[in-house]
Amino acid sequence: MAKTAAPVDANSPALRVMTDFQQMTPITIARDASLDDANRIMALCHVHYLLVADGQRQLQGIVTEAGTKGHRPLAVAHTLGVRPGELVVGDVMIKQHDDVEVMHLRDVHTARVGNVVATLKELGTPYCLVVDHDEEDNHILCGIFSLSKIEREMGLAQSTEIAQTFSQVVSSLGH
Repeated sequence: MAKTAAPVDANSPALRVMTDFQQMTPITIARDASLDDANRIMALCHVHYLLVADGQRQLQGIVTEAGTKGHRPLAVAHTLGVRPGELVVGDVMIKQHDDVEVMHLRDVHTARVGNVVATLKELGTPYCLVVDHDEEDNHILCGIFSLSKIEREMGLAQSTEIAQTFSQVVSSLGH
């Protein structure tokens, strides 16, 4: 008989709902890729976001399904004075800023799912990156919290709030 995992609730450990990049390789895309390519990859991989990385696999930002479809690309195209079909991932991605704080793995170890959900909703962000530190104190990307994934695992109605800046996505959630 297969063992079924206990349902996720607000008191469950936060690590239960974190997408752990040691267990699952993050799906990345280049900033110069087309929005059609980003949408195709998200559909094929059944995900709602892609990490945007450079040639050295350094994180540049996040592109979300909501950022590649609907009014956002139309507004960006208008602002840039180009046709929507000319946009690339870098035009609509949520950009990274070096001084932005992220949730640290050591804090996640003691957090509960309810803490993560409340923080993401309060900040109005659908995603939060989780980092650890190496021997030289560099950030190492460990995982990501996705509000829609957490809500699915909890059996809740999903939020429709969309972050507009990278700092909204990885705003300070504690040291």
